[in-house]
Amino acid sequence: PPGGTVLVLYMRRQNMKVRINATGDTVVMKFLRPSPDMKLEGYILGYGSSMFSKQFIQLPENGEPYEAELDAEPKYLVAVQPIPANDVKKHCTGKVNLEKPLHLVIGSVSPTTVLLSWGNHLKTPYVGNIMNECLEDGFYTIRYRERNRKWIYQTCPTSDTVIDNLKPNTPYEFGVRSNKDDQSGMWSKPVVHNTNMARNTPVHTGNTPDLPARSPLKLLLSSFFLFSSDKVNNLKQTDKLPILKPKVPAVTAKPTKPERKHTTTVAPATAGTGESWEDSDLFKSQPTSDVDALGKKRFVAPHVVYQTGKKPEEPCSITSSLNYFLEAEPGEANVTSPPRTPPSNLTVVTVEGCPSFIILDWEKTDNDTTEYEVISTAKGPDGEQVSILTTNQTHTAVENLKPESSYEFKVKPKNELGAGPPSEPVSFNTESADPRVSENVSGKDAIWTQFPFKTDSYSDCHGKQYVKRTWYRKFVGVQLCNSLRYKIYLSDSLNGKFYNIGDQTGFGEDHCQFVDSFLDGRTGKQLRADQLPNRPGFYRAVRQEPVHFGQIGGHSHVNYVSWYECGTPIPGKW
Repeated sequence: PPGGTVLVLYMRRQNMKVRINATGDTVVMKFLRPSPDMKLEGYILGYGSSMFSKQFIQLPENGEPYEAELDAEPKYLVAVQPIPANDVKKHCTGKVNLEKPLHLVIGSVSPTTVLLSWGNHLKTPYVGNIMNECLEDGFYTIRYRERNRKWIYQTCPTSDTVIDNLKPNTPYEFGVRSNKDDQSGMWSKPVVHNTNMARNTPVHTGNTPDLPARSPLKLLLSSFFLFSSDKVNNLKQTDKLPILKPKVPAVTAKPTKPERKHTTTVAPATAGTGESWEDSDLFKSQPTSDVDALGKKRFVAPHVVYQTGKKPEEPCSITSSLNYFLEAEPGEANVTSPPRTPPSNLTVVTVEGCPSFIILDWEKTDNDTTEYEVISTAKGPDGEQVSILTTNQTHTAVENLKPESSYEFKVKPKNELGAGPPSEPVSFNTESADPRVSENVSGKDAIWTQFPFKTDSYSDCHGKQYVKRTWYRKFVGVQLCNSLRYKIYLSDSLNGKFYNIGDQTGFGEDHCQFVDSFLDGRTGKQLRADQLPNRPGFYRAVRQEPVHFGQIGGHSHVNYVSWYECGTPIPGKW
C-alpha cells in the first residue's frame, strides 16, 4: 500500500521499528535500531500459507542490503531482536533447572510444520515475544520422531522453535530438555502431535500488505547498523536464505541376514563397499595382532569380530565401518502384544586400533518388534555407568568409549505396547589408545562443551555442536556427523560467527591439529578453490602456522572442505 506499513516489535522495553514498503514484486523492510550501541540479528520465522520454514538471515555488515527471491504469499511473519554488542547474555531470562521436566506445547503452522514452545510452567505458543526467553548459561535440546522411528535431535538457544520438513497427516512424538555444561535435565513428558491440519490456519503478527499469491517476490532487507568488527563479511546480495533442517540419512532395503560366519551372498551395501560385513575378508574372529599399540592383549571371544586392514596412519572412521552394515526401511507393524522373544546372535564388531567405538549387530526378533533399546554398561572402579540408545535397525554404533575399559552390552526389543525380554549380555574390553593419535599438551587437554553456535556453514554434518578454547586464543567449534566425523570451525569469540578454515597447500588434512590430533585427517569432497563459493574465513598453509582471516574459495586459491575425520572422538567422554 502507498506509504508502507510500520510494524513495531516490543523487545525488552526497546521499540524495534520496521518500515515495510511493497512496490511491484519487491518488499523492502528497513529496521530502525533503538540505540546506537545495538546491532541487529534475526531470521524469517515463516511466511506464506503453503510454506512456513524457519530461516536464519545473517544480516551483512556495514549497512549493506540483503536480497533474496521468495515465492510470494499473502501473509508472512518476521521476528527480529536487538542485542547490545558483546553482551548477549543480559537478554537471557531463564534459569537452568535440570531437576524438573519442561512443559511442552505444540501448535500447527502448516501440514508439514509445527511451532514448539516450552518452559518451566505451562505456556501456550504464539504469546509473548518470539526469541525472548533463553537460558543464562545453558541451552535446550529438542528431539522428535515419527512414532517408533529413530529420534532426530537439534539444539536451540531459545524456548521457541519451528520444525519443518515433516510429513503431512503423520503422528510425531516430541520432547525437550534443558542442558548446562555437561549435564542434561529430564526430558519433558512426550507429546504426540499429528500434522494433519487444515491449510487455512495462518500464524502471523502485525499488519502485512496483501501480495499477489505465487508471484516472484524479492525481499530486500536494508539495515542501518554498525558492527564492532572491521572484518567485512562479503555476502552476495543474491545469496539464498539457508534453511535450517535436520539431515536424515537415506535408508535402503535390507535382506534377511544369513547365519553368522557362513559364506552366503547377500545384496551389497549401498554406501560404496560392495559387500556386507559377514562376507568381507576384512572381518575376522581374530585380530591381525594379538596386542594393541601399547602391548596390551586384545579382547577375544566368540561374540567378537575384528575389522582388520586399517593402516596406522589412517584415522578411525565410524562411517567407513557402517558402510558394511545394510540399512533396512522399517515396515509398518500391526502389533498385538509386546515382543515375546529376545534378539539373538548379538555380536561386537570392533576395528583394530580404534578403541572409541564398536558396532553391535544382532538378528531380528519377531514381527511385533518395531525398535530396539541398546543398553551399554561401563564397569570400572567408580561403579557402573549406563547408556541407552534406541534404533529401528538391527545394528548400531556405540561411540565415545573409553580406552582400556570393560563394557557389557545387551539389546531389548520394544514396540508401542511394551518391551520384550533382553538378549543375553555380552562383554568386551576396549584396547589401549594409540599414543600417536593425540597431542597431549600438559594442562591444555581439550575440554569440549556442548554449545550452539552460528556458522558460516559449508558442512555435511548436522548434529550436536561443541566448542573449546584453542592454544592460541581462538575458539574451535565442531558440528558432529558422529563422534569421529565432524566439521571444524574457528571463531574469535564464543558468541560470534564460527568460520570455515581454508588450506593454501592441501585440503585441510592438517586442520586435525585444532582437535588435538597429530594425524593428517580424511576430509570431505576435495574441490579446488574456484569450484567453491567465495566466502570469508580463516586459512593457513601448514601445520603449526597461525591462521589468517580473509577470503577463501573462489579465486583465492584457498580450499575448504565439508567434514574431517581426525581419529579423535568428540566429545570423548562416555
